[in-house]
Amino acid sequence: MKLPFTNRKQALTQTDPGGDTRPRGIFYGWWIVAAGTMIWVFNGMTYSYGLSVFYTSIIGDLGWTRTQLAGAISLSRLETGLLGGVGGFLVDKIGPRPVMLVGITMMSLGFIALSRANSLMEFYLVFILLVAVGSSLSYVVPIDTTVANWFVKKRGTAFGFLRGAIAVGALGVTLLALFIGEFGWRTAFVGVGVGTFVLGIPTALIMRRQPEHYGLLPDGDLPPEPSKFDTSFGTATSNTEDEPSPPAAITDPATEDAIGMTARQAIMTKAFWTISFGFSLRMMVTGAVTLHAIPIVEDMGYSRTVAASVLGTIGITSLVGRLGGGWLCDRLGTKRVVVFTVLTLAISALVLAFAQSLWMVILFVAIYAPSYGAQAAAMPAMRGDHFGRRSFGLISGLSGMVQTGGSVIGPFFAAYAYDSTGSYQIAFLIFAILLLFSAALFLTLGRPRYR
Repeated sequence: MKLPFTNRKQALTQTDPGGDTRPRGIFYGWWIVAAGTMIWVFNGMTYSYGLSVFYTSIIGDLGWTRTQLAGAISLSRLETGLLGGVGGFLVDKIGPRPVMLVGITMMSLGFIALSRANSLMEFYLVFILLVAVGSSLSYVVPIDTTVANWFVKKRGTAFGFLRGAIAVGALGVTLLALFIGEFGWRTAFVGVGVGTFVLGIPTALIMRRQPEHYGLLPDGDLPPEPSKFDTSFGTATSNTEDEPSPPAAITDPATEDAIGMTARQAIMTKAFWTISFGFSLRMMVTGAVTLHAIPIVEDMGYSRTVAASVLGTIGITSLVGRLGGGWLCDRLGTKRVVVFTVLTLAISALVLAFAQSLWMVILFVAIYAPSYGAQAAAMPAMRGDHFGRRSFGLISGLSGMVQTGGSVIGPFFAAYAYDSTGSYQIAFLIFAILLLFSAALFLTLGRPRYR
């Protein structure tokens, strides 16, 4: 797929009567956001939120305990985190498209294979080796890296739209629940596999490396000195038809240092570990809520359809935080947004710990969802602010490896607490305390370098 311009003049110049020169047409970064949004809507419905619907259906059909099945999902998140550094390195090295094409194919085959699983071992192997690995290579690191490379001043807004897609996808959880109720979870897994392939491949083909490879700057800004760019750029210097080599000015060491740190430099900073551990604690809670929200509501005596509707409400309500949080990050800074929303997440955890009726669950959603949504947009934006674009993929992957501890422990600990005590209360009381500690960590962050 070619970019919507054929040479530098088309890409960069369009003069209005007042003499203002702007890029022609829609900045290509927004096409990347649109493509990522499309696949994230489907992912939100079928994977990020949809797993909770499959969770109770599989348990009821095959007779496994919640802890047994949560173990597979927790281990998959551990593997995804450990592979984050590899995925980030590959995205920085060869670009997002080939990485995503492999990941989408693996994930699609994995979902179809899950429809044939009859034993816990089969489920573990397929889910971890195909679905989890494929997800790691398909979604977060490749798409986040691409968006972070194409935006700086509007990075929060761009990530707000991207993360908002997951919230929109959550609306489809009710439809997924109805589909599973009518046709069964095995047929649903086949449909998810086919849908992942059909939507994922076109999305991968739209991804592009840094805008400098196409004579552009992030956010659609114009290069300050056009003469530095080769006038033949995009033709003879191209390694492939649509992945040209960057101009000499872009590969200058001073320029590279100005746009970001190397991974080695980043991991030597206090900010890297503060951000990684802070979000790891946050992911303990959000991971547990995503997996156990439907069982929690069902345990109160409500139907699976009602429970799925509650989960869908979390998704759509979080859209306010995803879009608004991204916008606020660009204006107030990511630190303020993150600290405030971590504190409100702690309050929501307390509410859920004592929830015994639907109205308390609704109160939980009203507090939790916007906070969760705002953090989803702020997390990658904060990394970009502190470490820049130079090695964003690898840095995000390495940070994700640290954060994996939270996403693994949270769902498993909540399941274990339920199987041991018959209630999720103790788990969410502990989660509230850990979120307060997370807020304290973020308060120690200094001024970002690359905003």
